[in-house]
Amino acid sequence: MPSGVLGRALRRGSAAAAAVILLTTTSADPAFAHWNGTGQDIASIHMYPYNYNSTWQTPMNKALANWNATSSPANFYKNSNSGSTITVKSYSNTWYGTYQRCGGMCMYVRLNSRTINRDASNFSNFVTSTLVHEFGHALNLAHNSLTSIMNTSRNRNSMTKPQSHDVADVNAYY
Repeated sequence: MPSGVLGRALRRGSAAAAAVILLTTTSADPAFAHWNGTGQDIASIHMYPYNYNSTWQTPMNKALANWNATSSPANFYKNSNSGSTITVKSYSNTWYGTYQRCGGMCMYVRLNSRTINRDASNFSNFVTSTLVHEFGHALNLAHNSLTSIMNTSRNRNSMTKPQSHDVADVNAYY
């Protein structure tokens, strides 16, 4: 590197350029944002009204209410014209729930009654936690290892609401 006035100017310019690069790459997104990009196009998400016995219906309804109560644009609601469905069934798979996008405003969510019944110590909370998690995918959230409803290792028997990190990610995405 040149010395003297030219060298100092180049060093200052390099430092300034590095600062600009650092600021532009770190300030655009919230720290540790976790998105999967396979969710719905908008955060107001309709689904065909599901009808199960109260053992399932009550905690499933609570999942909608828990997202709707956040300070995010999330709005889950039932609409008889919707192509989106939530299905509870006994599957041979090992998962508790799955989310599948079927279009920008269409989703299929499946809850596995076999694994939920087998592993839940607090059935209602477990169902709510699982569905809140799947709704997180509908809101474009990806799995993470933080204190989050999207953490696959969370305690499903106690964590039933989106956590602050989940809400921040949704707010940053939409």
